[in-house]
Amino acid sequence: MGDRILSKHAQVEILVHCFYHRVGLHKGHPVLSVRWPVTPMPQETVNEVYGNKVFSLGSTNTVLIRDGDLNIVHDPGILQLGRYGTLQMRLREFGLEPDDIDVVINSHCHYDHIEANYLFKGKPLYVHEDEVKFCDRLYWPEFTQAFFGIMDMKKIKGTVQVSPNVKIIETLGHTPGSISTLVETDAGLVALVGDAAIIKEDLLELRAPSVVTKNIGAETAIESLRKIRDLNPVMVVPGHDAPFTP
Repeated sequence: MGDRILSKHAQVEILVHCFYHRVGLHKGHPVLSVRWPVTPMPQETVNEVYGNKVFSLGSTNTVLIRDGDLNIVHDPGILQLGRYGTLQMRLREFGLEPDDIDVVINSHCHYDHIEANYLFKGKPLYVHEDEVKFCDRLYWPEFTQAFFGIMDMKKIKGTVQVSPNVKIIETLGHTPGSISTLVETDAGLVALVGDAAIIKEDLLELRAPSVVTKNIGAETAIESLRKIRDLNPVMVVPGHDAPFTP
């Protein structure tokens, strides 16, 4: 383990900052554009240029929480972070190996948040019970098994205290089981909100994220943003933008 600052509160580190690639095809050849952070979102003209032959590659903010002797990873990110050893090397910068991670939290089931779960196979995973069902519908049962089923799933609902300084709350809207992780640090409350706020403007302007599950609705998403705002966090870590102070 690396040197740790003694504190009665938890520490938060961004392991992997979000990134976003937009890939288009021109006569079958890939053309890549890179935007980080996602603000502003890629323009629709990108689709027009490549005749709608476009797709996105990206990963969320992956966060390390250290509360006493407990090591928590929030949203491990895409498969490639583990496949090429990137996330493992980043953990080593903090004196950690994947086996040293005690708990994983998935804010929701989208692939860009959960695929690197496999690095922590068998570890306790906090995920909303409705999100597991949604994952089956959104993808397919074998996908759910590959990234959720390999974990020691702790299917939750409502508010859950994970450790003395780490709490999970429901922030539904982006998906049926979206959750946020609240961390008490020496500087104050840090809110890891996943895609409840995809980019900072979602929270600052109380607008529904650009992707909202149709059977939930925009108003539910906005109510969740109000819940986050009313907590007066000193820092918010959105799904696909730089951490910011509201």
